[in-house]
Amino acid sequence: MPADHPLIRRLKEGADHFSPNQRVLARYVLGNHQTVAFSTISQFAELAGVSEASVVRFAKVLDFSGYPALQKEIRRLVRAELRGVERFRLGEARNGAARTPLDLVADKERDNLAALYETFDARAYAKALAMLRGAGEIVVAGTRSATPLAYQLWFALAKIGYRTTRVSAITPETYDHLSRVDKDACVVVIGYPRYLREQVRLLEYAKSRKLATLTITDSVFSPLQGSVSLYAPAESASFVAFHCAPLVLINTLVHELSVADKAKTLAALERFDAVAESQNYFVKD
Repeated sequence: MPADHPLIRRLKEGADHFSPNQRVLARYVLGNHQTVAFSTISQFAELAGVSEASVVRFAKVLDFSGYPALQKEIRRLVRAELRGVERFRLGEARNGAARTPLDLVADKERDNLAALYETFDARAYAKALAMLRGAGEIVVAGTRSATPLAYQLWFALAKIGYRTTRVSAITPETYDHLSRVDKDACVVVIGYPRYLREQVRLLEYAKSRKLATLTITDSVFSPLQGSVSLYAPAESASFVAFHCAPLVLINTLVHELSVADKAKTLAALERFDAVAESQNYFVKD
């Protein structure tokens, strides 16, 4: 578990304010987080040598609603640490119980969509919409497995008339571009475990220029935090990324932006259709 993770810092730095039992639990989590990730509350309490009530109070002291929420975050961190080989083996083991070939992926994506509804922050979402609407230019950065998500957002925003730049590989030219954008630009960084250091650095540079920053990531504990952050879970049961929930969130943003300024959207779509017709883009019956 990364030493600079907010939960880990809280467990280490909060020792002076914890009760004796809470200090015992904090030490146990720090030393055995992989065990805690998959233990029931009774198992965790027994292993740590405290009562189940102490575990519940401990979770609430850490600002979680209860042990399931705390465990879910620890489990997310454990999965974020897994390498591709470990993810593959985990998915292979689960596949044996699948009813159809679709189950392994579809069941996990349904869980992710349910979690998206549970964690949806209407205030942050409204701020994100206002930030995007007011931006003179939107720079969308998503690399590696997040590249398709960045492409979807970039393509849809451009189609409805927003001035948008897409970054699928962070290079010196990326920083050159950000050094030249106007102060009303907005930088959108999309990233999921395992989090890329290059995306963290890009976000830090955008903030140093005092640009508006929006991140789309999986958790409040993600290192990718913008001036506004939107969270869409992407827990995977395989070595490949499960991005159904982030895609739903991105499409929702674009839809809301399109109806917020109907005249701008219709003008942009009419321009696109005129070009498509003149260049014979699409196959016709």
